[in-house]
Amino acid sequence: MQKLTYIIFIIIGLVACQQAEVEPLQDFGFGALPKQVMSPKNNQNTPERAALGKLLFYDPVLSANNRISCSSCHHPSQGYADGLALSNGFGETQKTSRNSPTVLNAAFNGMDSDGKYAPSDAPMFYDNRAQSLEEQCFGPLLSPIEMMGPNVTEEEYIRVLEEKVNAIPAYQQLFYQAYGDSIITIETVAKALASFERTLITPNSPFDRFARGDNTALNAKEIRGLEAFIDAGCNTCHSGPMFSDFKLHTLGVGEHPGLALPDEGDGNYKFRTTTLRNLSFTAPYMHNGTHESLEKVMTFYEQKNSENPAVSDEELAAEFRDLNMTPFDQSRKDEIIAFLRTLDDPTFDQSIPAEVPSGLPVE
Repeated sequence: MQKLTYIIFIIIGLVACQQAEVEPLQDFGFGALPKQVMSPKNNQNTPERAALGKLLFYDPVLSANNRISCSSCHHPSQGYADGLALSNGFGETQKTSRNSPTVLNAAFNGMDSDGKYAPSDAPMFYDNRAQSLEEQCFGPLLSPIEMMGPNVTEEEYIRVLEEKVNAIPAYQQLFYQAYGDSIITIETVAKALASFERTLITPNSPFDRFARGDNTALNAKEIRGLEAFIDAGCNTCHSGPMFSDFKLHTLGVGEHPGLALPDEGDGNYKFRTTTLRNLSFTAPYMHNGTHESLEKVMTFYEQKNSENPAVSDEELAAEFRDLNMTPFDQSRKDEIIAFLRTLDDPTFDQSIPAEVPSGLPVE
């Protein structure tokens, strides 16, 4: 109860002397999400750009087989993920090598504990291989196992994609209204998609309200979970308003049995700390979906042993091995999970266009 009083005291003090856009929970390293999103200078968000991006997001015309859209792997009914351990790929039985991460709040990727971030330099994917939402869009569009397919080169498919979209008069008009040019390129397609994705934020979870000073937003069990989360050291990596340090760590997560080859992450079996926001909507968990529930994730972190034969226990990240989570009784686990669910905010855009300019079916 003493720590609870201390946390509430900090919150009250922050409300009284608020200076930053994000109110960090001071010593604990996290706080509420901003209610507004920044955009890169070369792609400032406008209603026209976001509306265009939404149509493109749901339009299968962007894929070589006219059957896959961005929403195939990032659907609002699944918290803008897809509910699968490994996402469906281009072929009938093909699978991707990783779990589909949610697009929710990806606009804030890279945000530090003070709420600072650069939208043109935001880390994307589980291995941080892309910077910015615009650059991230090229990943699935030009992937031989996702939207491009295996039968063409990137150069060939860029030409095909641009020809298909330019052949649709409605898109020519919409691109002109949004970007002042009716000639459509893959670069402007990516910009429009990113503009829509920047509207998909969830800054009004119970935790956000608590961090802004509403002491009634969390109940006693949830605050005990917050205390346990901090005591265990989870906030060492799950920090900042996004509950991620956006760094790469070696955790020794087991390989998915459906993969023919091991996933080496950045090349050294390191993967990025994922956000903890909206976990109730985005199971299964880890980069390959090998843990289907938060309870199993908790057990993995308690054991602190590598499940990957290519990673020894000695190679595990020090911050992982230093977690103070053993032993944890069931009530303490339940309290942490109760706290994690206070990061849920179901008020994100779940509407789906009735139709898209290509006339293709919308999922």
